[in-house]
Amino acid sequence: MLPCNAFLRTLLLVVFNAPVCAFAQQRDTVRYSLILTGNIKGEKKVIETSPGTFETWYQYNDRGRGDSLHTIYRQDKDGFATYVHAIGKDYYKKPISEDFELTGGVAKWKNTAENETRTIAGKAFYTCLNGESGNIIKALKSSQNKIKLLPFGEATLEVVLQRKAGDRQLQLCRISGMYYTPEYIWADDQDETFGYLGDWFSMVRKGYEPYVKELYAEQKKLERQHDNQLAKEIPEKVTGDVLIRNVTLFDAEKATLLPHTDVLIGAGKIKAVSVGKPITAKADRIVDGSGQTLLPGFWDMHVHMGDGPEGIMHIAAGVTHVRDMGNDTTLPDLRKEIDNGELIGPHLEVISGLIDGAGPMAAPTGALIHNVEEGKQFVRMFAAKGYDQIKLYSSVKPEWVKPLIAEAKQYHMRVCGHIPAFMTATQAIEAGYNEVTHMNMLLLNFFGDTIDTRTPQRFAIPAQRAASLDLNSPQVKQFIALMKARNIASDPTLVAFEPMLTGREGVLEEKNKDIITHFPSQVQRGMRAGGQGIPIPPGMDSTYIRSFDAFLKLTKLLYDNGIRIVAGTDGTAGFDYHRELELYVKAGIPAAKVLQLATFGTAEYTGKSKDLGSIKVGKVADMVLVAGDPVQHISNVRKTKLVIKNGVIYDPARLYRAISVVPF
Repeated sequence: MLPCNAFLRTLLLVVFNAPVCAFAQQRDTVRYSLILTGNIKGEKKVIETSPGTFETWYQYNDRGRGDSLHTIYRQDKDGFATYVHAIGKDYYKKPISEDFELTGGVAKWKNTAENETRTIAGKAFYTCLNGESGNIIKALKSSQNKIKLLPFGEATLEVVLQRKAGDRQLQLCRISGMYYTPEYIWADDQDETFGYLGDWFSMVRKGYEPYVKELYAEQKKLERQHDNQLAKEIPEKVTGDVLIRNVTLFDAEKATLLPHTDVLIGAGKIKAVSVGKPITAKADRIVDGSGQTLLPGFWDMHVHMGDGPEGIMHIAAGVTHVRDMGNDTTLPDLRKEIDNGELIGPHLEVISGLIDGAGPMAAPTGALIHNVEEGKQFVRMFAAKGYDQIKLYSSVKPEWVKPLIAEAKQYHMRVCGHIPAFMTATQAIEAGYNEVTHMNMLLLNFFGDTIDTRTPQRFAIPAQRAASLDLNSPQVKQFIALMKARNIASDPTLVAFEPMLTGREGVLEEKNKDIITHFPSQVQRGMRAGGQGIPIPPGMDSTYIRSFDAFLKLTKLLYDNGIRIVAGTDGTAGFDYHRELELYVKAGIPAAKVLQLATFGTAEYTGKSKDLGSIKVGKVADMVLVAGDPVQHISNVRKTKLVIKNGVIYDPARLYRAISVVPF
């Protein structure tokens, strides 16, 4: 799986095959290309069927998934919506709909999260969950660049740049208040949308695709200026020593708690650790650790690192190290920017060169190959650029796997990834895999080698069949024995599958229940909508829930048999990491052991335990202070109070406020 952030999920809304009506065909149609990492994956059409009334079709295809939406909406002269009707399918092809109407100062709306009626004083802009709802740029400009939002919140506008693209005079609009960070929209001189541009996903007026690269480069400069400024203002670099007093220390090597401990830090290293006896040395910064637990920094072993709020979200959550599992070729540059202090973020401890077979179901990033020789060339290229491992993806042909692994091993690179289509995990391990990515890929091993893992079958089949899998069967025992004999690690990413199998429309997902009120308005609304799961065939609701229970049980079985578990998310930075740890505890792994595998265990796995992974004299000052005792209540890992990375102090409250999140 690959990332889909909150704003991208809002944009990736839908293939709706309704024909354009005859009347609409007589009017001009505005078309947009939907581009995923440089490849056109869909189209959006907009028709003004009568003054102020619009009809839109949105079509998107991402490896067999993809949203589709047909929307009709009306707006007043200032761009505020007065009517919306949207119908289509979500990213996993489940039906969605949304309706809104404003009449006589009374607003009514219904979608998968809300069914409300409210009297409106003055003007407010209704923000759709699934469709389009007017012209927000025009609305903002008509209201002195600040508007109230429905159902709650407010948005502000800045025009930060003006330039031409061909025959178009454009303005870059920065809109704040709806998501974690400001959203950038390119508009023409009539305040109509020209495009949204991003690292992964872009939407741009058809015919202007060649301008995406240069426009995004200019947008990126402005985004980076904002991010660079935060990197100057938020980190606290203490010139002298830092003393953390009377804290409960988590000894990650022994998975035990040490109460009444003092820790002295200086020049980025741990200078002293004293249990039960106060350190008397003078310090320039003293932190009272009473009632709190000090742990080594966490490692998220499955991210797809991008720009924007992700780096801040990781650090605020105590995640100081990550492994990127597939990205574009600028990843080494991002690593340098973070390490040089130009951006806030975790150290990219491991970066993966992703290789997939070319074709319609290929990964949206990485190197796409047509034969094994091309694959070997890319292995060499990744090695030369300083990548640490190779990740193989679903469209790689089974017969290519072994020679590609052999090539990677020549450069001392580990190999992990998805199980390619029409192959089993057993076959991949026997070919030389070091690690299998995602728990569904392990479960698919027991359902044969006829499964096309390029398609949503890789989700649907485990959802439908894992519930009935006998985890005590000789087949399962034999497979686990193979993993142990070959020293194969598992990257379960349970948090990615929990909503997929257990999420239901209109039901707040379990992982969000205790944290939802901390998020910006549109993020909260998306959470309340629930329903992020894959389509459920009739009569299989309980089967899907029991199948996720099988995901948990297999994770515990791997742990009990000495298989290395590496905690990764493939989801929302920081917040999903905490949930991943909670799910391990739910699976039956003791909380102390979960905290150990998330810290020292991962440092061992990556060969970095000499300097990282535990709080010992001489090691790098890399740690997180949380309120309460996470061994007793694993959810306390969310209550970060202080994060130290390479001796630099970060205040999580300041970090969260910088991305419109209420601190914990």
